Amino acid sequence: MKAITFLGATQAHETTYVMPDGREQTAPFFGVALARFYPDLSMQVFVTEKARQMHWADFQRLTEDFVAELEPVDIPDGANEAQLWTLFQSVVDAVDDGEQVIFDITHGFRSLPFLSFLAAAYLRTVKRIELEAVLYGNFEARDQTVKPNRAPVIDLTEFVALLDWMTAADRFIRFGDAQDLARQLERTKPDYRRVSKEALSDWSNSVGKVASAMSQLSLSLRLLRPYAAMTGSDALRSRLLDAAGSHSANPRPFQILSRRVSEAYAPLALTESQIDQDPIGLLGIERELVSWYLDRNQLVQAVAVAREWVVSWAMIHLGHREFLDRDAREGVEGLLGQAIQAQKQNGTNPSQANSLLASLPGVDRAVDIYAQLGNVRNDLMHAGKRKGALTAKTLDRKARELCSRLDELPLPAV
Repeated sequence: MKAITFLGATQAHETTYVMPDGREQTAPFFGVALARFYPDLSMQVFVTEKARQMHWADFQRLTEDFVAELEPVDIPDGANEAQLWTLFQSVVDAVDDGEQVIFDITHGFRSLPFLSFLAAAYLRTVKRIELEAVLYGNFEARDQTVKPNRAPVIDLTEFVALLDWMTAADRFIRFGDAQDLARQLERTKPDYRRVSKEALSDWSNSVGKVASAMSQLSLSLRLLRPYAAMTGSDALRSRLLDAAGSHSANPRPFQILSRRVSEAYAPLALTESQIDQDPIGLLGIERELVSWYLDRNQLVQAVAVAREWVVSWAMIHLGHREFLDRDAREGVEGLLGQAIQAQKQNGTNPSQANSLLASLPGVDRAVDIYAQLGNVRNDLMHAGKRKGALTAKTLDRKARELCSRLDELPLPAV
């Protein structure tokens, strides 16, 4: 296991450092105590020129019997941006892919603790390191009533994980992909061997159900299941409220993020009874879903839902309130298709092609949108495997234009 530590250029003080688990070691530098807490480390000690002159000889003498390897790494003072980047790169270069690493940020000068904290997070992603701990010997909080003074060691590892929570939540909010966030929640599941049945049940009924609701919603969005996405958004909102009431089970990082997650999906939420009883409201939410897909650059999904939306829009204006009625839906699709063919063959306006269609408000626009969405959808589904296939740039533009035109089609008055 490797340790990254910094040796400062300040006066050394013999201090007893106390780990969170109660272990303690007395040393003038926390890096020395660290070597004794974790014997046989491969230790990289980052030192400025001044720190090397002041303390390196003593540090080496006090640690060499406890470590497997001890190597000083010369670094600049970090006086400007260029030096900070040099320092950051030195930390990155000191660690190999997949290594198990401890970061000690106790004696870092100026911005070094912050920089090494970011380096730890960066290396977890770029080099897939296993972060054993990020430790800080809190000398400022030492107990000065005893000699030598006693200072608590704070484990900051979970705060590095905050970046994982933020990234995972952002991915779910921006792209509808819940995989990373659900995984973060699953990792907080208590070990059944160490907690009571009540605590495990509390987690399962709160956080566990949130993770499950997220995964189901994400799958519904990805696989074009609008109704399931709407009820899933409502279920997620409910599960988040339940989890908020269980502070013992709800992970602290997620407590902060959960409100943003809930707000992001609230516009898509409908209960099953609302879907059944309010087809006009359902159409409004489904149009919101098309915009949701567009905002996230999921154009295939947006086009597919938009084309089906036009059919549902025509159905509700023709008096069909059950959008899943197969016969009614196929009948309306047939009318729209006939109008498209009549326009192609003899230039007949859709409003003149069929007396039923003529009753629809803005039917000419509706048929035009429906026809073009069909062409774009077919182009997408054939993956460019046909003559005259549109370029990606043109598809992107046309998909956005057509989906945005759904706003031209008025919903019936409630």
